[in-house]
Amino acid sequence: MNRRTFVQGALTTTVCTVAGASGIAYGHDTHDLEVTRVPLTIGLSQPLRVITLGDIHFDPLYEVEYITRVVETVNALRPDIILYTGDFISAHADRVKYLADLLSKAVAPLGCFAIPGNHEHWTGLELIMGSMAERAGIRTLINESVPLPGNKAFYLSGIDSFWSGKPDMTLISRSPMTSRHIVLVHEPDSFAQLVDPRIKLQISGHTHGGQVRLPLFGALVLPHMGKHYEAGLYERDGRKLYVNRGIGTLVPNLRINCRPEITVFELS
Repeated sequence: MNRRTFVQGALTTTVCTVAGASGIAYGHDTHDLEVTRVPLTIGLSQPLRVITLGDIHFDPLYEVEYITRVVETVNALRPDIILYTGDFISAHADRVKYLADLLSKAVAPLGCFAIPGNHEHWTGLELIMGSMAERAGIRTLINESVPLPGNKAFYLSGIDSFWSGKPDMTLISRSPMTSRHIVLVHEPDSFAQLVDPRIKLQISGHTHGGQVRLPLFGALVLPHMGKHYEAGLYERDGRKLYVNRGIGTLVPNLRINCRPEITVFELS
């Protein structure tokens, strides 16, 4: 299995059958953006509108018009903060500066933050995240916390990729017992390990929602570290996890029954 793709070879030949059986045109949902609004009460003293984007996978298609539309949609939603859950690219970072220039037009008064995904580690972490910082003003959080503006003792915390990075889970346990965290981590199956009650919300991506979903069955293929939480909101022991379906695709670069997603968290 090629670790740079989570859609196994069998999916390529299966996809046409799936599309025919479900009565959906091949790839019909690939660019059909869905804005998902998620109101959550997590104990903030000052409400925040937080937009999450992830799994853009800019190469190999370099879809400039599509990403431009994504950014325009984000700006129209007037976010306070924009969060990126990793996998800006797939396997080639030589044109990452063009993606960074596109994302530089996404505006949030309280800042833009990102964590790396597994593909950043495989393809060129410093080049990719450095480009995002220098050209788009996106701050990378790798095992690091920053105060959440206007909310005393609340932090935005980014943890490195559980698949290909060096995640430091003590980031949370080393914080004061009175602290509370919104945690960004690329792979959602880390939810089973991130059990500290100081975590009020975990936001992840990675699964793409499966990209291809069968009616009454769900995702046809899911990646390593993304098999237990496919998409949407999950709750366990007072902790919340939200898995964003992402914007982009991997091979075979299409979506069926699984629209790309911009998540708007209305947090209070």
